[in-house]
Amino acid sequence: MRPLYIFIIGGVMKEVRKLLGRRIRYLRNFCGMTQEQLGDKADVNYKYLGAIERGEKNPATDNLAKIAGALGVKLHELLIFEHEVEDIQLLKEKIDDLLGGASIKELKTIYRVIEAMLR
Repeated sequence: MRPLYIFIIGGVMKEVRKLLGRRIRYLRNFCGMTQEQLGDKADVNYKYLGAIERGEKNPATDNLAKIAGALGVKLHELLIFEHEVEDIQLLKEKIDDLLGGASIKELKTIYRVIEAMLR
């Protein structure tokens, strides 16, 4: 699968911050570090790091470079969100499997529920 790169355009900053935060949290957990340990290693306050992981703060490039270095990845690798795409695809496959045996009446009901939830 080719990596998915998200480019910052106009009003998508909030979503990019969330994706970036989840990516950093994913890599931190993969490395077996706490926020405090990563903060110490990257010379970034752990509370600030927590805010970045929650998508609440927009980190400066130099802080991202320090975080990437502490995680053992290149800076651009923080912006690869392919694991998010894989999770979405897996969920869609599971939903498709569940719907495979549903009757038309059940499918219509499920559609109405989903439509109501997403509005």
